[in-house]
Amino acid sequence: MKIRLAEKSEAEAISRFVSELAVTHIGSTLQVGGLENLLRSMDVESTITRMTDGFPHWVALEGGAIVGIAVVKPPSHIYHLFVRSDRQRSGIGRRLMNEALWFISDRSGRATVTVNSSLNAVDAYRKFGFRNAGDEVVDGAGVRFQPMSRDLPSRGSRSRPNQTMEPTASRRLKRLKGEL
Repeated sequence: MKIRLAEKSEAEAISRFVSELAVTHIGSTLQVGGLENLLRSMDVESTITRMTDGFPHWVALEGGAIVGIAVVKPPSHIYHLFVRSDRQRSGIGRRLMNEALWFISDRSGRATVTVNSSLNAVDAYRKFGFRNAGDEVVDGAGVRFQPMSRDLPSRGSRSRPNQTMEPTASRRLKRLKGEL
């Protein structure tokens, strides 16, 4: 498996990937109209807009096919984390989360990371060190989510809470930035 930053030319494949998983895993937890609104936010145009606006998108690839994706809304919000259904619980999500957390730590120095977790993913985020940050929310578009957050170690700290920031992710990010 290879993880790398996505390119705008992959926006259609990314949109299709996250939309299919949203229908499968999130759709049944949403209120009337919620799925339609969520899918609209995942369409190709919205994906390109996020990429243009500086939201880094990491793709996990196996045999050239997308098996996972992570997206960060700077400075410190996990916007998307999806892993193909048959590859869940295989470490792909953890590796993608590592990429996102290292990006946040290296670029913004923020100590708190947030996510609006779909209800079916709350336990996964807890395994990544996140905790509830308020009550479940239903937004005006009918999308239900659980606000969650976690603190990152300070930049000078060597601790790795829940081992969800392995050093290889930092080296990969530096390589992408041309520092290695």
